[in-house]
Parts: sequence; C-alpha cells; structure tokens
Amino acid sequence: MGSGDQAEGGGLVLLMDNMFETRRASRHMLEQRGLEVVQASNGMAGLELVQRLPQSFRFVLVDLDLPGLPSAVVLETLRLFRPELPVLCMGEAHAAAAAGCLTKPLREEELVAHLSAAVGSASRWVHPAGPRSEDAVARARARFAVIGDLVEAALELARGLPEES
Repeated sequence: MGSGDQAEGGGLVLLMDNMFETRRASRHMLEQRGLEVVQASNGMAGLELVQRLPQSFRFVLVDLDLPGLPSAVVLETLRLFRPELPVLCMGEAHAAAAAGCLTKPLREEELVAHLSAAVGSASRWVHPAGPRSEDAVARARARFAVIGDLVEAALELARGLPEES
C-alpha cells in the first residue's frame, strides 16, 4: 500500500475551478485513483451541486480564484453546512503559497499526499479570508434553518463581506 491509499478506493469528488485545462488534468489524476469527479466552473455552481447532493461528496477541491462568489464565501458556506467534509484549496503559486494551499498546476505526488491527509484525518480547512461579520454568519445559518437554501446562505454571507477596494 502506497502513501496515497487513503485517497483511493472510490467516492465522489467535487472539483471547483474555472480553468478547463486545470479541471481536465485534475479530473484525470483523481480518476486514476478510483474517484469519480463532478466539476463546477464557479462557486455558485459548486454550491448548487452540494445542495442537490448534500451527503454525496467525499471531499472538495476548490480553486482560490473562482469567478462569481468569492472563494472565501464558498469555503465558509461549505464549512457551515458540511463541517466534516474535507476541503483542499488550490491556486496560482503566489496565492497558494500565501494561503498554504496546493499550487497549480497540480502535481500528482502533492495532490495524493494532501488527499491522504485530508481524507485520513480531520478536515483540512484553509480559510484565507472568511466573513468578517459574525452577523453575516448568523444570518446565513438562520436563513438555512428556515428555507434550507445553501446558495441563498452563500449570497447572504457574500453580502456580509466588506467591499474590496
């Protein structure tokens, strides 16, 4: 048994990245390990998949630079509603190094090592710039409890983030 054995053995993976080539290469690496991959090209689409298939995913691989919803909102929303779900972040070298994430383009050895750690232990949450307002988090949780809509909760979290200048 190799170092990547915990990351192998099947399961459904959500891969969120807007770059087609990155999704294609990552999907290939994951499928070589016996995992099934569902892809989303933006955070909103990824959260909609989690909402439709709430307990289906074994782990999530998220790009730090997603279009639409800020990655911090996507990460916080995933953490609020599936706290046990392992999430690995990836990004371009400068962003990834600063946040302690996987560096794109992904290298198979690095991906397997991180997957094994994430799947074999507690969730690996890399949360570079989460919501700055506890009120936004409370509103998102309340909205989810009332209407059960993960995407609406993410939008509520996004509204709680200060504008970037």
